[in-house]
Amino acid sequence: MKRLLTIFLIVVMAAGLAAGCNGDPPPASPPPTSASPDSPSPPPASTSPSPSPASPDGGDETPETEPPEPEPVRPYPIMISANELQGMIDDPNLVLIGLINPTAALVPFSNAANPIRGSYLIWTDEIYGPCPEALSPSLAFGRTPLGDMEALLSRAGITTDSTVVVYASDFATVGARAAWHLSLLGLNVRFLDGGVAAWRAIKGNTGSSTRLTNESVKNDFKVTDYEPTLIHNATIEMVIEALQNPDEWVVIDTRADNEYNGERGGSGTYGTGRLKGAVHVNWENNNDSNEMLLPEAQLRELYNFIGERKVIVYCQGGVRSAYSWIVLNDLGYKVWNYDGSWTEWSFAASSAGNYANRDLVVSLTDIWTDNNGPF
Repeated sequence: MKRLLTIFLIVVMAAGLAAGCNGDPPPASPPPTSASPDSPSPPPASTSPSPSPASPDGGDETPETEPPEPEPVRPYPIMISANELQGMIDDPNLVLIGLINPTAALVPFSNAANPIRGSYLIWTDEIYGPCPEALSPSLAFGRTPLGDMEALLSRAGITTDSTVVVYASDFATVGARAAWHLSLLGLNVRFLDGGVAAWRAIKGNTGSSTRLTNESVKNDFKVTDYEPTLIHNATIEMVIEALQNPDEWVVIDTRADNEYNGERGGSGTYGTGRLKGAVHVNWENNNDSNEMLLPEAQLRELYNFIGERKVIVYCQGGVRSAYSWIVLNDLGYKVWNYDGSWTEWSFAASSAGNYANRDLVVSLTDIWTDNNGPF
């Protein structure tokens, strides 16, 4: 009897093992509804593994392979109208920065004498200076070093929550250059189409404003992850690569006709000429006769030659090209502004520059005339 019972139990156990191997789960109690904090349950076998940390372009991180070529982080549309600014004027996070020449501001009833009310006013000597990333300290026309910009903006109490609207009174390109520079710092920046003139035309409030350098420090503004080249600034090495790869890149010269034609170099440059293969689109061509931005359809027709290529814009010192950078950004192009522009490029091409790749730079320059020093 005992022998028969033993045989019966062996048969039952064998059947159970066979069922489990075929995929049917063995009888079990229902699983707990939540895992113990001390002993988390492993995910089911069908659950996908947790994603790797996202890379800057939104894909999965793959450290075992070469990173993709840097792509610019295209910000939101930057240009805004006076009416749009009027609609946000009471926003407590709004910071207004006016590029106002102090001398011009002494002229009664002028645009410079009538800044947007509540603005912080700055001028070029506070944001231009020897850029530490330039080829030479002698190229003093560039971005103010990061620490100086952080100290300046701390006087405005700017934070990562701020919306910074930049405008100009008379020189739109100077305001555009400031807006571009602030975008490199990761700030939420807008630029006012038409500047003070457009604001006054809609009867916007003007008057009481202060020079930013006269303000006391309001906070300790710091920039994190400062990587200009990966955002909106082109280096000379990037420009060289772009000129050698015209199927992928287009370089746009935004200077005046006489500069593009090699008739004038400009103060601080080391010679005359242009980048070989660059397309000439004077920055003023972006605007109508009232110095207001053209309608989008006309702008798209103007830049139709770009196609799907990436873009680098340049001028003499990255100021006029900053205006074109804003326009092209807002049209959706992948665009960089070459901060060093012709000032740095001509230095690299000149015998006075002692640049290691001078021969290559000269070979990528049209109608080059070496001044053997700055004009």
